Amino acid sequence: METISQNLAAVAILSVNLIASISYFVIYSTQTLKNAFFRLPVVLQKGYVAFFVIPLFAAPFFSVSRFAGPNPLLLSTGILIAFIGLSIIVLSFLKIGVVPSIKSDGKLSTSGPYKTVRHPIYFGTILAQSGLILANQALIPLVYLPVSICLYYLMATLEEKDLVHMFGREYIEFQKKTRGKVIPFIL
Repeated sequence: METISQNLAAVAILSVNLIASISYFVIYSTQTLKNAFFRLPVVLQKGYVAFFVIPLFAAPFFSVSRFAGPNPLLLSTGILIAFIGLSIIVLSFLKIGVVPSIKSDGKLSTSGPYKTVRHPIYFGTILAQSGLILANQALIPLVYLPVSICLYYLMATLEEKDLVHMFGREYIEFQKKTRGKVIPFIL
């Protein structure tokens, strides 16, 4: 019974990510809602961003159902992958800010992590999430991982419409040059 309740905790945590993602699609559906969001205090905007990421990073620690037994190789590989993902996130945030609209200098970022993938924050999050899943051999977050990847892909697709509108031909050329939207060279 304890295993079921602990696994339900992992499901509940991942539900926060799903609800935040759905709310993102609602907010992004109209210019009025987007403008209202960007008028919110910075701390609220950053807090909202946390609802996307924290559940993905926390769930592997709550899921007690495992897809493998204790394995030092999986643990160390997972930690390495999570570290690489977190490094990509940090480098991307340093480049554009935690909430890009706040730090925006009106220039398109095409260097650093943006040279390899158009949405490196999403890619770093997917990597970090994958690493934590691997390190913890967490089954429930592993099952949710494809959902997470799809949600980030859909978010990136919505954002790119705005980016094409903002940067025009420059962004279209960037899309041609940098093929990966959320996963380099793949997706």
